[in-house]
Amino acid sequence: MTKPVDPKSRARWLLIVFIGVMAAVTTVAWMSISAGRSVSQQAETLAKERIPELREIGALQAAMSARVTQLYLCYATGERLVWQHQYEERAQRVHAHVDALSRLGLSPMKRQQFLGMVLAFDLQAHLFDQEMAKGDERSWDALREHLAGAQREVDEMAVMLTMWSDEISVAAQKSGESALNEVARLTELQLGFSLAVLLVSAFILIALYARLKDQDKLYRQAYFDEVTGLPNRWLLEEELHNKLEQKDTGFLQILRIDRLKIVASTYGHETADQLIKATANWLQGRLDSRQDQCALYRLNSDSLAIISKLSAGSDEAERLAQDLASISDQPLMLGERDLRIALDIGIALFPGDGESVSCLVRNADAALNAKSSGNHYRFFEKRMTDDSASWLSTEGLLRSALEKQEFELYYQPKQSADGRQTKGSEALIRWRQADKLVSPALFIPVAEDSGLIVPIGTWVLNEACRQWRAWANAGLPPLPIAVNVSAQQFQDEAFPVLVADALQEYAIPRGMIELEITEAVAADHPERAITTMQALKQAGVSLAIDDFGTGYSSLSYLKRFPIDTLKIDQAFVRAMGSSPEDAAIVNLIMSLAKSLKLKVVAEGVETPEQQAQLAALDCDLLQGYLFSKPIPASDFASRLQSF
Repeated sequence: MTKPVDPKSRARWLLIVFIGVMAAVTTVAWMSISAGRSVSQQAETLAKERIPELREIGALQAAMSARVTQLYLCYATGERLVWQHQYEERAQRVHAHVDALSRLGLSPMKRQQFLGMVLAFDLQAHLFDQEMAKGDERSWDALREHLAGAQREVDEMAVMLTMWSDEISVAAQKSGESALNEVARLTELQLGFSLAVLLVSAFILIALYARLKDQDKLYRQAYFDEVTGLPNRWLLEEELHNKLEQKDTGFLQILRIDRLKIVASTYGHETADQLIKATANWLQGRLDSRQDQCALYRLNSDSLAIISKLSAGSDEAERLAQDLASISDQPLMLGERDLRIALDIGIALFPGDGESVSCLVRNADAALNAKSSGNHYRFFEKRMTDDSASWLSTEGLLRSALEKQEFELYYQPKQSADGRQTKGSEALIRWRQADKLVSPALFIPVAEDSGLIVPIGTWVLNEACRQWRAWANAGLPPLPIAVNVSAQQFQDEAFPVLVADALQEYAIPRGMIELEITEAVAADHPERAITTMQALKQAGVSLAIDDFGTGYSSLSYLKRFPIDTLKIDQAFVRAMGSSPEDAAIVNLIMSLAKSLKLKVVAEGVETPEQQAQLAALDCDLLQGYLFSKPIPASDFASRLQSF
């Protein structure tokens, strides 16, 4: 592709005249414009951010006050049906105000703190409603206790909202004082552009616009990405070529947005474009704040790239990668939808990892594809070129594995809290290739990216049903088997029918197959998830929310999900002994589950201390290496016989 002529070079004489005119502008005039801009920006900030923030805080405080007032009216009048009718609507108002504050700049930490208080209030309200439902047998002391608990939560929220309001008011006051100072300064600067300067400037700008409009459009189309506005691959390769020619030292990072294809297939390409743009804006803001002198580029459909402008080595590249990987810690706002993403980052250093542009890009891409599970970045190593070829062949091998039936299921027991009884198991897929087990961390990402996760998931479901029937026919105890469901399976409209067919084929009794659905998948489209769950329950399976506590499902939706079990994420279990916050989350999940009459399974139990803590909380089932790693079907059957 031939590079278009830079529009600036075609209009050199016009630019020279324009620069001469601008040089004639006095320092006083420039100071006036600068002061005016400052006043405008401060006024805009006050109008678009500060005032709406204060309005939303006031509305949020009023909404929570109205909710607790509802409880008092219900207590005083006994009109429980009126309270129930208005409860959900007022709860949605609270969440709407919180979302509005988030869009106006409320930090994720403050949002999470406040929603935690809302959750605690909802729990007290739920317990209050349960007591009211007892009719004449209700305990007025218990009702007053729940009212007091709800009032305490509202009071704590009021304190927090007042603190936020004070912070915003102080910031607005400082901004206003600064604006007044700028206005005073502006009134002292009466000199402005003369009519002649304005006319000449207007003439030159019109001439420039008429001459450069088409050329600038072509130039941007050829060298800048339409969605993000970032320079594209052509400019990236040109910049790399210059740096390699000048023997500069630095790094190239290729950043791939995880699960972008799933977002596009679920929400549409317009949402995917919005996600790419939001990610690019976040990355650019991060680079600007770090002042690392790095340039950001759009490389292809799901990848961006960063080139260091100054001399830099592996230490600088690693620090930057660690910082950028933190994008997964906070959701990106796309309209009314929050999406969490993760970045995979491949890093190549120049000139050591490539003496040509194509070699450098290829090696950074190889590092990207070789990123091991649990990490967010990887440096290029020479052996990765072979690994990349292996990665590309994995999809074909997976298709062959399905045909040749190379997959098998291992089963990890679920134990009673005292560890003495096996109450069920979770089916986990393994791939045996040439008498060696391939780690799921190596093939599951390829299966998800290629869409093979759907037929593989179908095989897992059918194999679990077949194995349950085989064990039952052999006289072993009828214990439920849990099967993980991928996002792509759950979003398939035909999935409930497929499940019903598998249960019918192997004559599986109701509740003996449990489907584990991650909280993130269930909370993504709650109404659609409820419909799918109801169809699955009707088919005869039980349902569990996996990794509970890591997603964004609200209590109002959780109450409507037709689920049987909450599964506490292993990250909380492992940190119980060392983190009071994680211990409090586990305790809260247990209380919530008891209130909703749900079973609780804690996964990742590895120490007797964790077992003791969970047993003390009356956790129903425990799962983890303390009891057993995932084992073949034959070993699991022997385990049941020994128990």
